[in-house]
Amino acid sequence: MKRKGILFDCDGVLLDSESIYLHSLCDYLHSIGIPAQNEDVVSVLGKPMAMITQELREKFDLRAYSDEAIVSGQRQLFRTRFHQTQLQPMPHLIDLLRWCRTHGWKCAIASSSDLDYLQDVVRRLQIETCFDAIISTEMVEHGKPAPDIYRFAARSLGLTNEETIVIEDSHNGILAGKRSGSFTIGYKGSPIQQDTSLADLQVTDHQEVIDFLEAVIAAER
Repeated sequence: MKRKGILFDCDGVLLDSESIYLHSLCDYLHSIGIPAQNEDVVSVLGKPMAMITQELREKFDLRAYSDEAIVSGQRQLFRTRFHQTQLQPMPHLIDLLRWCRTHGWKCAIASSSDLDYLQDVVRRLQIETCFDAIISTEMVEHGKPAPDIYRFAARSLGLTNEETIVIEDSHNGILAGKRSGSFTIGYKGSPIQQDTSLADLQVTDHQEVIDFLEAVIAAER
């Protein structure tokens, strides 16, 4: 079956925002007396906020703090730092998005982040017109690593998952993509390196994705 669409994770795939988030999360934990480092919390990447909150609560014994306090504390620090940062797309992302438009491939974002944040990202990166759908974890019942968001994203493009490729940089995202039935690409271009060993293909930048797609098209002729 021919591939016809790409489903992109956002953070760590479209832009390097995961470094901002991890630093903000560690700053929040430091503010409540927990000397956490990036390596202590990297496992939360790719998960919905409810799951992150539960993991933090269990790992750092946050019984004295409500879910709302844990979420708002880290989110406030992240938003301040995020809006002070000049956002840049990952290398060759724009080339890949142009390639998709030129070849008639559909594109969607499927992310654990909230919709307002995703819309802000594409606006600030000036890539709003590159996507046919923007899907947030708010729109599905179960977040990553469940396959719900990638199944919903494929349907939003009018495609089956067997017709789509998922690009992810986290272990949980790769699991979600594979469980949905999509071909998965593990993106290794983020400074925050995660386990993408279960992916069908691993790449270090988006030019490698273009090269792979060109080879796929050549093989289908």
